Amino acid sequence: MGVAGRSIYSSKRWERARFLAKRRDKFACVQCGSRNKLEVHHLRPVRAAPELAFDLRNLKTLCRDCHEVETNRELGRVPDAAQTAWKSAVAELARPHRKEK
Repeated sequence: MGVAGRSIYSSKRWERARFLAKRRDKFACVQCGSRNKLEVHHLRPVRAAPELAFDLRNLKTLCRDCHEVETNRELGRVPDAAQTAWKSAVAELARPHRKEK
């Protein structure tokens, strides 16, 4: 993260923009609906459009997993299949299961 990014993400203005984006998105990931580990993603990255860093039209609420996928796609990174399978297996084990009658 560049110097500009650090100053943006540590500012009170960013704290407020993050809150407003999460509230607008009903405190849920706009992609999967999760309400856990929420983060706010820039549609146009700060490095490309610093003037949009606090613009709510440039922000969306994502859970940590969806944010990671989105950022990797943005950066042209291909997900590791084994790591993806492991994350899915762990998530499945962590889900509460209903008892069968």
